[in-house]
Amino acid sequence: MSTVLEIEEAVAKLPERDFQTFAAWFDQTRASRVDDTFESAILGGQFDEMAARALRDHQAGKTIALDDFLRRA
Repeated sequence: MSTVLEIEEAVAKLPERDFQTFAAWFDQTRASRVDDTFESAILGGQFDEMAARALRDHQAGKTIALDDFLRRA
């Protein structure tokens, strides 16, 4: 039996209170990992070209205010 399957089965058997505690921990752990991955991507320059393009577009007047955009939606 795989570790993931064992974990799934164990979680499925948790009493509600323990499940809620586990779920809160898991949500926080997952969010932290996503944040760490995103931060690494930013620090690694993976968004530099996108940011530069956005700044060029804004300076060229190719953008609209967020409020205007939301009103159009």
